[in-house]
Amino acid sequence: MNRDILSPVRHGLIMAVAALIFGALWAGFLATQHEILHTGFESQQLVVEQSEQVLHNHDHNDSMHTTEQHSHSGNLANDAMQRLLRGHIHFMGLGVLVTALLLITTFTSLNDCWKKALGWSFGIGAVAYPPAWILMGLRTVTLGPEAAEASVMWLFMPAVGLLLLSMSILLAVLMIEWLGWQNKSWLSILFKDCPNVG
Repeated sequence: MNRDILSPVRHGLIMAVAALIFGALWAGFLATQHEILHTGFESQQLVVEQSEQVLHNHDHNDSMHTTEQHSHSGNLANDAMQRLLRGHIHFMGLGVLVTALLLITTFTSLNDCWKKALGWSFGIGAVAYPPAWILMGLRTVTLGPEAAEASVMWLFMPAVGLLLLSMSILLAVLMIEWLGWQNKSWLSILFKDCPNVG
C-alpha cells in the first residue's frame, strides 16, 4: 500500500488507535480497582440515602425535597459500575469502527480536504464519546442516573453528532460513487483536487 494514501486521515487513525489504547488501559484499571470503586460508590450511596432521609424527616410536607432516585439495576452503585464499563466498551468499539471507516475513506475518490476533515470528525468522535460514559458513571450515585446523564450532554451530543455526520457523509460518498455521479459538476466540491493537504 502506498504510504501516502494514509496521509489525509493519519491524524484520525492516530486518535482511533489512541481510543483503543485508552480502552485497554481503562479495562485494566477497572479490573484491578473494581472492589475499591464499587465500595466507594456504595459509600456514596449510603451518604446520599442518609441525606435524603434527613431531608424527608424535616421536610416531609415539601415535595421539592422528595428526590427519589430511580436505579436501572436496583442499585445505584451497580449502575455506576455499568456506566464505567461502557466507557471501556465504547473506547474499544469506536476505535475499531473508526479505524475501519477511515481506511474505507482513503479508498474513495473524495478529495484530500474532505478526507482530512473526516479524519478529524471521526477521530474526535472516537475519543470524546467514551469519556462521557466514564464521567457519567462517576456522577451516577451523587447526582442520580438521570441528572448524571444530563450533566454530560455537553460532551455526548457533539461527539455523537460528529460520528453520525461523518458516517452520513461517507455513506453519501459511497452511494455517489456507486451511482457514478462523482463527475457531476454540482458534486465537484467533494471530488476535485484539493492542493496543499498533508
